[in-house]
Amino acid sequence: MSAVIIGLVALAAISLGLRTTAVWASPAVHPLVRLAMSIVVGALLTGALLQLCERYGVFELGLGLLLSLSPVGVFDLAKWWFRWDNQVHRRHKQEP
Repeated sequence: MSAVIIGLVALAAISLGLRTTAVWASPAVHPLVRLAMSIVVGALLTGALLQLCERYGVFELGLGLLLSLSPVGVFDLAKWWFRWDNQVHRRHKQEP
């Protein structure tokens, strides 16, 4: 696979991970820990999906589904960044 496709699949994996950990992780979890958990969970989900598609002989279908999800990964990463940035700014404003 080319670097572009790998990057797009990685964005899809991060998107799946962020949406999955949004259900599991409480708001008290540090954002960087949540991002790390999301990367691991997303990689596991993506790997499982691609293996399943390979087993049934529809690897291109699974890859296409993940590639269509990659723009959502950009949105989810931007949303995560803005929430983390706002949380950091709120902490600095509260410090004396």
